[in-house]
Amino acid sequence: MINTFSFPYPWWFIFFCILLGAVYALGMYYRDKRFADYGHWFTRLLASLRGISVFFIALLLLSPFIKSIKEEIKRPVVVLATDRSASINAVEKPADQQKYNEDITQLAEDLKATYDVKMLDFATDVHPHSQDSIPNTSTNIYQLFKYIDDNYSDQNLGAVIVGTDGIYNEGSNPLYMPNSSSYPIYTIALGDTTQKKDLYIQNILYNNIAYLGDKFPVQVDISAYNCAGSSTKVTLEAINGNSSRKIAEETVSLNSRNFFTTKTFIIDANQSGVNRYRIRLSHVDGDQNVHNNSRDFHVEILDARQKILLLGNAPHPDLGALKNIITENKNYDVTISYIADFKENPSKYNMVIFHNLPSETNGVAPIVSQLDKLDIPRIFIVGMQTSIGQFNAVQNLVNIIGNSKNTEEIQGDFNSGFTLFTTSDELKNNIRIFPPLKTPFGEYKASNTATVYLYQNIKKIKTSYPLIIFDEKNTVKTAVICGEGLWRWRLFDYLQHKNYNLINELVNKTILLTSVKSDKRKFRAATSKNLYKDNEQIQLNAQLYNESYELINDPDVKLSVKDDDGKEYTYSFSKTSNYYTLNAGLFPQGSFSYTATTQYNGKTLTATGRFNVESNQLELYDLTARHGLLKNLSDQYSGTMVYPKEIASLKNILIENTQIKPVMYESRSTTGIIHLKWLFFLILALLSVEWFFRRYSGNY
Repeated sequence: MINTFSFPYPWWFIFFCILLGAVYALGMYYRDKRFADYGHWFTRLLASLRGISVFFIALLLLSPFIKSIKEEIKRPVVVLATDRSASINAVEKPADQQKYNEDITQLAEDLKATYDVKMLDFATDVHPHSQDSIPNTSTNIYQLFKYIDDNYSDQNLGAVIVGTDGIYNEGSNPLYMPNSSSYPIYTIALGDTTQKKDLYIQNILYNNIAYLGDKFPVQVDISAYNCAGSSTKVTLEAINGNSSRKIAEETVSLNSRNFFTTKTFIIDANQSGVNRYRIRLSHVDGDQNVHNNSRDFHVEILDARQKILLLGNAPHPDLGALKNIITENKNYDVTISYIADFKENPSKYNMVIFHNLPSETNGVAPIVSQLDKLDIPRIFIVGMQTSIGQFNAVQNLVNIIGNSKNTEEIQGDFNSGFTLFTTSDELKNNIRIFPPLKTPFGEYKASNTATVYLYQNIKKIKTSYPLIIFDEKNTVKTAVICGEGLWRWRLFDYLQHKNYNLINELVNKTILLTSVKSDKRKFRAATSKNLYKDNEQIQLNAQLYNESYELINDPDVKLSVKDDDGKEYTYSFSKTSNYYTLNAGLFPQGSFSYTATTQYNGKTLTATGRFNVESNQLELYDLTARHGLLKNLSDQYSGTMVYPKEIASLKNILIENTQIKPVMYESRSTTGIIHLKWLFFLILALLSVEWFFRRYSGNY
């Protein structure tokens, strides 16, 4: 530590401080005769104490400070990372693994004399080395180097030594990682590079989501090595708990040494929920790895396709435009009908959009009454054919005073206070230049409980009249669009941007907000998603509401999870802020149901749900080591690849690398002398001693 004393003023200002202390002391004691009985030495002592005190106080007024320079030598950090994935355990013999662990531990001990050694284990994730097991269902080498950069890049990182088989099945190729560090990478080549006789499922391509009643394809890529002259059966099965049902089967002849083919199957989506399927290849004699002969996959089949009725007074280009916009979302099934021909029961639909209805010749009061009984949401689009009087009678969002004989051209202006859903900046910036809609001339008054999304802009004057407005009465949601001509907006959007993204956003969010039913349950519990990998933690949240629908978390919440065999797991939620959370940990492959329970106001409240877990055993599908990747990685980053029997040689290799050396770090700091506590106590002591002697002498 090197300390230097500095002033923000010229150094000779110190003489003024000395002079001030001397003048102050002389002024107090030069002519003071009260201490004459004690001799001149006593007066001089008191004067000295006062002069030194004043000197230090004056010196502090100059704001002096101390500059400190601290030099620290840091040894190089060497990271030893070992692959603990399942592919290592499947190929390496236990004795060889034991020998590797002993050698790598010995290497760490040998290096500790010269380097700071950090030991890591990695597979799916990266962890400091310990005896505890880690999730090993996949290998992410890229994540390892990201972890090293995040945790050691600000240190003197000298080298990284990685023991792995080079197989990675998650994350990016480590050869293309954005490594800005200059440390060398040394690799220890584990595993077996021999490509043995193997029949395996290389890939399965399928849709994660399908809709009830549809059919969806599944494409299976099948590969085989050194299996020429054999044949296998490809079987597609539906798995339900511990039982299976065959869907399709096909025989494949393996007619070449390096064989590859693709088979496509069609599955009927006839059961809603997360469905589990399995592709299975029959055994071929001599196959060295049977783990990759079958593979499961999950498809979520939704029974959530909402049926929307576009009910018009007469043919209009808006109807076709709306159908094209809405059907781009596969969740919606749209039917166009005209009021004069409509004889169906509206209860078969999840939403009704009235266009130019009610009109002078066609009322809709009976239909609206049926929708009210069934809590079916609806949207009214006001146009030139709308009967203003009847329209005011069948909804209470907007009251129009006027008539449809005279028209007004209007454009949209956003309500800055609208928060029911978010709107992209691009839509906000473009809506003002969209072509005007046509609406009946009159005065538009919104209800007090309604929320306006767009206001009417008439001839570039923003009004308080609503253009698009939402409300909910007795659990029934209603929206009103005060203008016809949406087809112009769709056409203009395409002419300007070569797509329909903006008009699609506007219409679909309007429909989504109107169609989503409010959840009035007092107690809710749910997983973060429906399908997990077996190396993912199962996360659940729960919410409890009081009578005023305020979140509370006073009572405890219990959770029971059951698998298909009836085995039960019990948990307790943790209380966080004003809700509940739970990390249930890892679950094996299967389908699980859960029930959350709590006691509130003397009642037992429950919430139920399901989640599924699929196997992520990617490690066992391919056991052929990639030593070529390790060699390229070491060459690219100025390192060396060695084999397990050469681990001990890494010590000398690192020592001979002159780039791996200690680094001296210099840190500078500045401290104001006024912050030194000892100086305060010194001044206090000087003044206290002076005061004591003055009291002792009988004077003040």
